[in-house]
Amino acid sequence: MEDGFITLSELDLIHIFCKDQDLKCLLQQLAAPEFTSMPKPSEADLVAWISDKEPGFLITKLLTDVGTYHDHEVKKQHGYRRNTTTFSPTSMRDHLSAIRQKDFSLGDYRENRYVLRGSIKTDGFQLQLLAFKTKVLHSVKYRRLDESRLPPRISTTVGGTDYYMTEIRNVIQSAEDMTRLWNSKPEEVKVLEIDLGKAFVVGACALVPTKDGDKDEVRTLNLAVNQRAVYQPVFKHRRWAEHKKSQTTSGSVSIKEIEGDLPPLRGSDADVEGYVTKVKDVEPALVKFYSDDDRESWKRHKFDFKKAFDEEFRVVADSLLRMVGGTCSAPRHEDNKVLIAIGLGDFGSNGKLTSLHSSFCRYFVGLVRCRHGKELCYTTFAICINQTILHF
Repeated sequence: MEDGFITLSELDLIHIFCKDQDLKCLLQQLAAPEFTSMPKPSEADLVAWISDKEPGFLITKLLTDVGTYHDHEVKKQHGYRRNTTTFSPTSMRDHLSAIRQKDFSLGDYRENRYVLRGSIKTDGFQLQLLAFKTKVLHSVKYRRLDESRLPPRISTTVGGTDYYMTEIRNVIQSAEDMTRLWNSKPEEVKVLEIDLGKAFVVGACALVPTKDGDKDEVRTLNLAVNQRAVYQPVFKHRRWAEHKKSQTTSGSVSIKEIEGDLPPLRGSDADVEGYVTKVKDVEPALVKFYSDDDRESWKRHKFDFKKAFDEEFRVVADSLLRMVGGTCSAPRHEDNKVLIAIGLGDFGSNGKLTSLHSSFCRYFVGLVRCRHGKELCYTTFAICINQTILHF
């Protein structure tokens, strides 16, 4: 029904572009300085020419400006778009040779950017660039070091983001543990308690130490996010899709009626065999509707709704971090000591809407652990399996 993403290397792009005469002439113009004796190099010559270039050369010349910024420009920019570059084969060899040395020092490694791989992914509507993240090499070296030389993994992301799933009861068992991990008194650490659910995606309570004159107090902030509020982009996309299905007909029957007559795939009346048998008769009409008639319109609306849905998650995450003095747009300040505890209690769900608690948990944890690739995580993170938060 729907085309998926395919991966294309720059060699593949050479073969594809050579099918079009205008694009082939453009490639020949780019390669002309290196083919002085051959004003119009052949397709085979172009393949050999691009093979000697740095990965991403053709992509940055014809498809995007991401990766075209020089070192002195990158320092003034922010975000992955401006923090992406290309490496020549010689530079790649030197880089890999340096980090493979036995006397390589973890403290001397400062690479924190993306390097184009020389390939793209596309579904005909969206273009995705593939790149190496040099910070990952840092985490590989990190794990080879002796544990006594490493900072606690619960308070750093250098070892990689797959190190964060830790039960709080196995890490913090006394006030001394709080002092050791955060280098401050337990009563100075802010605590953000998060419980994930079905009707409410997030229910959060923040305990923020404050001072009222000479008296120390703890201010309590609460936040609850309704699932239907987060689902609004999905509802809007569904309404648009249902309207389009009702307006589009195959013969004298609308697409909505065709899909409504198919046997259900879920519930007590599910009939998978009947569905497969009947869908064969109407498959040409469905393929024509989803793929042939207005494929770009479907992809555009799907892209827009996913972008809006991700923005809903970002707004919720930003609201949570603001409760403890942070935001999604900047790393955590070292003086802002924060403990985030998430309850991971299991529960069943049989509603019509899929529960968002697990998808939001993955989004939020990834956000707060590795924002902007800083060695210090955006906020310190802990997991509480039994949904009981440890207080001091």
